[in-house]
Amino acid sequence: MWVNGSLIDVRAGAGRWALGVLVLLAAAAALQGQAPRRIATTPSSLVASPVFFHGKQIAVRGSVSHVGDLGRLQVPVDEADLKRRPGPQILLFWKEPPARTEGEIRGEFWDLGRINSDDGRFASYDFKPMLEAVTQGRWPAREELYVILGALMVDSPLPPTPTLRALVLAPDHYNNRELSVSGRFRGRNLYGDLPGPLNKSKWDFVLQSADAAVWTTGLRPRGRDFDLDPGARVDTGRWLKVTGIARAEGSNVWIEAKSMELSSPPNETQVEIAVPATPQAPAPTVVFSAPVPDEGEVERNVVVRIQFSWDMDPKSFRDRVRVTYAPAQGQAPPPPAFAATYAEGSRALQIKFTSRLERFQTVKIELLEGIQSTDGQALKPWTLTFTTGS
Repeated sequence: MWVNGSLIDVRAGAGRWALGVLVLLAAAAALQGQAPRRIATTPSSLVASPVFFHGKQIAVRGSVSHVGDLGRLQVPVDEADLKRRPGPQILLFWKEPPARTEGEIRGEFWDLGRINSDDGRFASYDFKPMLEAVTQGRWPAREELYVILGALMVDSPLPPTPTLRALVLAPDHYNNRELSVSGRFRGRNLYGDLPGPLNKSKWDFVLQSADAAVWTTGLRPRGRDFDLDPGARVDTGRWLKVTGIARAEGSNVWIEAKSMELSSPPNETQVEIAVPATPQAPAPTVVFSAPVPDEGEVERNVVVRIQFSWDMDPKSFRDRVRVTYAPAQGQAPPPPAFAATYAEGSRALQIKFTSRLERFQTVKIELLEGIQSTDGQALKPWTLTFTTGS
């Protein structure tokens, strides 16, 4: 539990569950090692959950039109929504221009508005002609323009017998049809295979196979020789064959289960394509703070704001923000109580104090080692000091 920048460690019964924790960690590591680098999905899911897919290798089935030398991925849009705002745009920078206009497209998905225009990782891409054609040369806002880099279109016909991956890539083809698919039991999305919860029933759980995952609902995951808990990682990894009705609604795809049984991994042949690794993201820095460093006569009810150059991992701030009074003459007062909140939209950390700060004190705010961006790049430890007034 994170309170005033400190972790409260509840140790009661530690000896009894320590071994269980080790077993869970080992199981999680093994399962995570099986996680695919690429994620099979749909164009609708990409625009519905861009934060989840941002910077990841993806695979989608769809139709492509042309924008100059680029491709534009067709995205189904609700007509009522289209009247309120322009339709979402997903443009493709081809690694190899395709001869066809329909197929399975693989590449790296980015929300262009979430990266800086001078980001060195994308120096090899000339975005200027695309921006002139789409935004009159303006760098887009978040969730305004998406790109798939290093895009390839591969021939990947749907199999005669439905598979979990085929359902995920072409849900409209199977919608309202009964099918049977096999996959690993992944609990209630315990490994983050999908962007968010389904919220259809208390027994919702994820099935995962190859680079695809789908929600299953309506039936408790138990049967002959198995009784699985969607909330327990220790139960994950078992292969299940689920029979039910495929459903597709907007960006959501799920199976309304009628029956299930233990299964074995299917013999699926995957087409793998080597994609060059994206260069490492730059390290984040603090670009602005209020109050400014060494400011005097600061209001005692101040709300401190610290802005960063890059999207930060909110969880990395936990236990790594420290606020104290710097000793001057005599003993410094006890550290003030505070709450720290990261706002994704503005890339800013906000620090609110639970009571007014002490008069005429130098306040020291430290961002400690271990804070990082969403790309995993470390923020160099940083300190802000200011002095309160009367």
